[in-house]
Amino acid sequence: MSDQNRNAAIFYEVDGFSTTGERLLGRQVAGESFLRGFVKNADLERFFCYTDHPGKFQLFKKQISDYRLSKPKAEWINPLELHKIRNPGCVFYSGPGLGSFAWQRQYITPNAYSLCGLTHTTCSREAMDAFGQLITGPLHEWDALICTSQSVKKTVEYALGNYAEHLAERGGGKFDIRVQLPILPLGINCDEFEWPDTADAYVKEFKDRHSIGSDDIVVLYVGRLASHAKAHPLLMYQALEKAVRKTGKKVHLVQSGWFATESIERQFVEGAKKFCPSVNCIFIDGRDKDTRKHIWHVGDIFTTLADNIQETFGITPLEAMAAGMPVVATDWDGYRETVRDGVDGFLVRTTMPEPGSGLPLSYRYQLGVDHYDRYIGQVSLFTNVDTDHCAECFIKLIENPDLRKKMGEAGRDRAKGDFDWQVLIPKYQDLWSSLAEKRLAAQIEKPKVAVPLIDDPFSTFAHYPTELMTANSRLSLQPDARGSVGRYLKDSLGNGVIKLLPSEEKLEQMLTHIDEAGEMSIGDLAAKCDIRADRMQLFAGWLAKMDLIKVL
Repeated sequence: MSDQNRNAAIFYEVDGFSTTGERLLGRQVAGESFLRGFVKNADLERFFCYTDHPGKFQLFKKQISDYRLSKPKAEWINPLELHKIRNPGCVFYSGPGLGSFAWQRQYITPNAYSLCGLTHTTCSREAMDAFGQLITGPLHEWDALICTSQSVKKTVEYALGNYAEHLAERGGGKFDIRVQLPILPLGINCDEFEWPDTADAYVKEFKDRHSIGSDDIVVLYVGRLASHAKAHPLLMYQALEKAVRKTGKKVHLVQSGWFATESIERQFVEGAKKFCPSVNCIFIDGRDKDTRKHIWHVGDIFTTLADNIQETFGITPLEAMAAGMPVVATDWDGYRETVRDGVDGFLVRTTMPEPGSGLPLSYRYQLGVDHYDRYIGQVSLFTNVDTDHCAECFIKLIENPDLRKKMGEAGRDRAKGDFDWQVLIPKYQDLWSSLAEKRLAAQIEKPKVAVPLIDDPFSTFAHYPTELMTANSRLSLQPDARGSVGRYLKDSLGNGVIKLLPSEEKLEQMLTHIDEAGEMSIGDLAAKCDIRADRMQLFAGWLAKMDLIKVL
């Protein structure tokens, strides 16, 4: 099968594929991991970068050059050359907002190439608006929005069902969801979590610095430290306090992440002292490159008790499993599709109010009374994690080193077998190939109006002028016009459309033809210059605006 059917141009913004910034978000970790896995494991000769600036393309080239021993070939596609996307055959966007890409594609043909998006957070207004465009935008069955878990797909289908029902009530008829919604998980590069040569020294120095004894238990949390947006720490603190009091073991809780504000940091630090005084709580900056590489080998047990609707998949449990740690996670969204309860670790019971109870929260968010962070934080405060059940899970692992080892080994095997990019990238390519088959089989014409709400301005506003120029409109030369084009191209009063104009030499050639003919129609001038008549109308409009020619 050709590369064209198994490739995609990566829509590249540095923020979506790099973890080098001050803020470290899950989508950035996932994006960087995907790009590395794609370049390492895809059976491709060239990698396409779709972005709006050559500087971004240079960053893309530099980034992917580190991901293969042999320097990979890269090619830039900018938005003014959409036809070049036919070569890879697909655009991959690490987000759900495919609507704008679909409207762009309308300028060629709807089946010129496929579009493939990916879900991350699904609860924001922006995400829900993006889902709505899957119905109202020109998406087709050769396009796909990858859902990273069954939980995500159910959310998307629920939102689309509500919106389709609303549109049907307003306009009548049935609104089909044409875009594909395949389930493909996020992946990791498992080899990055194996015990490196430098781990022994790091682990020894870390444990010595924090007075961690050889028989002590280290529970590790990795992720953004934000009670409102990730995992509320109170549940973890309370469950660990119960476990320590029951087992009598010395337990250290290492929280590796970063705080957005000093007030959030105080909330965590003071909360740890208040709600788990029997546990030695250690906070470290998880953005540090050395920490990100080695911290996985410090822990005996990994925990992440997500209770936030912003979470959709959760990549840190997979990273912990790849490092050989048993996982204590909440029975929540995508976690239950990665961590096998009783095999790789334990899933802790969660509860939330039934449908209809949360309308006051969404109402305040929709009105703008509560901003996004407050909205998701409030939802979290009404969502419960069973701390007794969680404590029982911790106790089982704290007291049983053989169980920790057994579950850690099972998790490592599962991560390698099901969630390594080496396994998943071919599945992504299979998806793009199946989309290509649907697209290439489609018989479809270029739409009469590419983007109905942003049509050609000279069509939308054709009723504004006294009259319209046409191919039959006749032109004559103004006195002293020849030789004056450069004057206007060098002045800001005339050069605002210079990127849309031909060369100065070509424009002067047009003036020469008009002068020699005395007067000439736009259509005849277009033929003389071997230029499309509609383009010549634009050029004639500019020449007339500069008072170099007269429209008779």
